[in-house]
Amino acid sequence: MQKLIPLLCLCLFILLPSCGREIQQTIEPDLVPPSPPQGLYVYFAGDGMVILIWQNNKESDLAFYKVYRSTDSMNFSFIARTYENIFADKGLDYDTTYYYYITAVDNSGNESEPSITIKAKPINLYPPTQPFGLTVEAHNDIDEIYINLNWYKNPDGDIKFYKIFRSQTRNFEIHESNLIGISTNNFFKDTLNLSMNQRYYYKIIAVDKGGLESKPSYEESDVILRSPELIKPENNAITGYDLTFKWKRVENAVGYIIFISTSKFGNEIWKKVIYQDSPNDTISVSYSGASLYNGKTYFWKVATFTKGENIINSISQTRSFTVNVR
Repeated sequence: MQKLIPLLCLCLFILLPSCGREIQQTIEPDLVPPSPPQGLYVYFAGDGMVILIWQNNKESDLAFYKVYRSTDSMNFSFIARTYENIFADKGLDYDTTYYYYITAVDNSGNESEPSITIKAKPINLYPPTQPFGLTVEAHNDIDEIYINLNWYKNPDGDIKFYKIFRSQTRNFEIHESNLIGISTNNFFKDTLNLSMNQRYYYKIIAVDKGGLESKPSYEESDVILRSPELIKPENNAITGYDLTFKWKRVENAVGYIIFISTSKFGNEIWKKVIYQDSPNDTISVSYSGASLYNGKTYFWKVATFTKGENIINSISQTRSFTVNVR
């Protein structure tokens, strides 16, 4: 028994220091790249656009694909990454042959060998699709009158610009005589010889790089309204708590928004939307907001709209009034 005691002490001396150590597990870095993407082919080539499709890689740690392009089949450049097994290359030349290959990249940054190389020539085949989503919004600002046009960007890969046509007649036929401008973007600001209370009708067409033109968009219109003329209370008026605001009716307005604020430039405390549903020459609105403070000065103005209360067409001057009740 006495011989076993030193032996046990020796074992404890050897084992105890290791009890406080953390077991460190070495994780080997992932150096294995994904397999090359398979099944690459040209789904569509034309109108300045090439659409590529390939089979999805099956690796669980796949991150994305890289697309490479060349115009001579030898000198390839990286042009895009995509997380799907489809890619559309737009804005290409009609008469150039383009070469492509794809690689796959995993979460560790390992890149596969290239896929097969394919080629395509996106010749001009069809006219652009009809522009869609045209909106027309008229504005009478303090320093200018104008009409903003917006529409959805065409999905075609070879759009060069859009033509904007305007008429004072509904359901007009487009002609070079009513062409008022072009835009390389999907918006346009019309400031050309505009008049108050004149309704303007618009259509647009898309033109591709080969000169082919789309069908006209659907027609949209709007009218620039005069600013509301405020009647009561007069500027710098002394008022009581019970207030009625009054202004002259604006021709062609769909509705109005009255704003009350504690500053000429903001800090709004009350607003109300009023739809113009009567032929009266004046519009009257009673104040129904929070209690006003005696001796305090407030500011009011009226805006008009034709499209909706969130799109202001014209706006009045700002007037002030002071509540003074003894």
